Amino acid sequence: SGEKTEEKLNQIKKDSEKAGYTVTTAQDQVKSIYDLINAITGALIVFGAIALLAASFGIINTLYMSVRERTGEIGLMKAMGLSNRKVFALFSAEAILIGMIGSLLGVLGAMAVGGALNSIAAKSFLEGLDGFELTKFTLENSFVIVAIVAFIAFVAGALPSRSASRKDPIEALRYE
Repeated sequence: SGEKTEEKLNQIKKDSEKAGYTVTTAQDQVKSIYDLINAITGALIVFGAIALLAASFGIINTLYMSVRERTGEIGLMKAMGLSNRKVFALFSAEAILIGMIGSLLGVLGAMAVGGALNSIAAKSFLEGLDGFELTKFTLENSFVIVAIVAFIAFVAGALPSRSASRKDPIEALRYE
């Protein structure tokens, strides 16, 4: 019966178009809204990816400068017996912490702005649509975001961490 209804609907649309009328169903309008929301979501994903790329370069720069400023300390640590692996782990942990703290602050800020937007929308153009929210944050999604950013921070910090772990202790001590 569903197929016959669909066929009848398509026939009515064709007949109406021949008569010079434009026919849209509620299903067509929902599809248009769905397509618009998907386009907006896609654009936001692109902006988010650009922001993550910029943050990665920020982390790389921060850790690279940290390695340059602490060259003497790295030399001292290595001269006292700290292995390359432990120096790498130290700078990698620093990168992960930078990523986690930054992403936590970002998620908390987004939740605050999203809550304010939901409140404003509920009192104005969403009035009467109980339960509908413009933004919705779940604990699981927030943890996934923090984990992804921490991983990206680790990857971004790998090069400076590797550079720090490979420093020759004598050259590093002479740097100061």
